[in-house]
Amino acid sequence: MPKITETTVAEHRAVQHRAVLEAAERLIVNNHGAVPTLAEVAAEVGLARPSVYRYVSSQHDLLVQLLIQATQTWNEQLEAAMQVAPPEPTERIHAYVDTTLELFLHGTHGPLMTAAQHFPQAFADEAVQQSHGGFASIVNEFCPGVSKADISLLNAAIVRASELADRSPEQLPGITQTLYAMADVIVPQPSDSQ
Repeated sequence: MPKITETTVAEHRAVQHRAVLEAAERLIVNNHGAVPTLAEVAAEVGLARPSVYRYVSSQHDLLVQLLIQATQTWNEQLEAAMQVAPPEPTERIHAYVDTTLELFLHGTHGPLMTAAQHFPQAFADEAVQQSHGGFASIVNEFCPGVSKADISLLNAAIVRASELADRSPEQLPGITQTLYAMADVIVPQPSDSQ
């Protein structure tokens, strides 16, 4: 029987589970969104391949777990940014743009979204949908009055902007200003509510 590295078997398994997810995420980032096999994940962690199956049952299951984890992290970062965002609607949506762009530029969200495109059914998983529901409510509070369709379009522009900025970092200031201009258009004006 392999030696455990923590006080209890449950703690050991929790640490190993985290290590498996971190290794998979690292492989996805390093390989620009390519989905690793479970054998590749096992090798990255230093586990025997059968041991990985204690924590994930398939590539689909791996992506579901990573999407849930990423959405929870994204939600926490958006909530933190929302707490310090100015109250003015235009400044708030600029803070939303900044935070979301930062997640795609310096986080794992972009490569993970690319990976998940190989397993689109992972997005339909009930747990992923529940986790994403939290994101929707945060965005509603962060950007009050902005329609779901407009936020979706803005998010798509942010994803594309992050790709451009990743290839040409010197263009980031101009790209950010363009995103602000797009965001300004979708912010409800006081006359819109009358």
